[in-house]
Amino acid sequence: MPKKPTITGEILEESEALEKLIGTRERATLHDVLIEDIDPNPFNPRQDFAVEDLVASMREHGFIGALDGRLVEGRVQLGYGSRRLLAAKEAGIERLPVYLHDDWDDQQMLVIALVENVQREDLTPLQEATSVGQMHQNLGWSVREIARRTGKPKSWVQDALALFKAPEDVKAMVRERPDSIRQARFIARLPEGKDRQKLVEKVLARELTTAQVVEIVRAVEKGQDVERAVASLLPPPIATPAAAVEPTPALSQVKGPAMARRAVVSAEERLLDPRPILRAVRDQLRQIVPEHLDTLEPRRGWGIRKLLEEIIAEATALRDRLPRPD
Repeated sequence: MPKKPTITGEILEESEALEKLIGTRERATLHDVLIEDIDPNPFNPRQDFAVEDLVASMREHGFIGALDGRLVEGRVQLGYGSRRLLAAKEAGIERLPVYLHDDWDDQQMLVIALVENVQREDLTPLQEATSVGQMHQNLGWSVREIARRTGKPKSWVQDALALFKAPEDVKAMVRERPDSIRQARFIARLPEGKDRQKLVEKVLARELTTAQVVEIVRAVEKGQDVERAVASLLPPPIATPAAAVEPTPALSQVKGPAMARRAVVSAEERLLDPRPILRAVRDQLRQIVPEHLDTLEPRRGWGIRKLLEEIIAEATALRDRLPRPD
């Protein structure tokens, strides 16, 4: 499992990504600015930053690196680094190194604010989608241009842009289940109504994979009924023990020859022994290639982590109910 980056490492990675966007500092001048004269980027409305770890790091190591901004009416407006500015204030730092760029206009400040938001790993899919949507609407960037500017895959940009344009019920689905953004891209193609609501409910219940959602949406778009499309992909429901057979009497209540009594025991074992199911779960988990988990985007990794935690919780509860050996 990859190590979580340190606060210092996060700062360096974030600064490096934004410096690529900003470009050269050859025409900028470095100034030592009083922190009370510095304002965050006015085009970045996001101010709900968690800064506790960053404050502790600054108190121990000081302020690392430098920021970039512009001078407006005697005050410095940062292009990026609102989180670091807030942490520096809480850490009691009085002055910060800032490169001032005379050629930065409002559009450049907006670009930096949007790209900074996308670089953050603590954003929800909806927050990411909002930033991507603003790049597309306000700046006129294409999917290819957004991918180039942010360093994100084109498929990621397409998913985020589709979520930005999605109806509210689909956004609510992603809000409740953040790892469903790819399903949302296809469900949003359906008109409002029972078909879309049916798929939203099944995705929230984790009854459909992404591939199944894609096939169902395409079938519905061709005129097929959503219930029939779902039924054609899902296996028939497994009957519960109560529905599968008549209630089995206790062994002490069974009368008749020993062969009949053994048949009852066999039926009970088939219904109540969880070992075949547990073996199947174990075998499925073993098919996951651990090395591939490192390449997952954070929101998809979050979804897998949540599923594994649910599996562990269920398994722990089941184990604790088993009789302990003497």
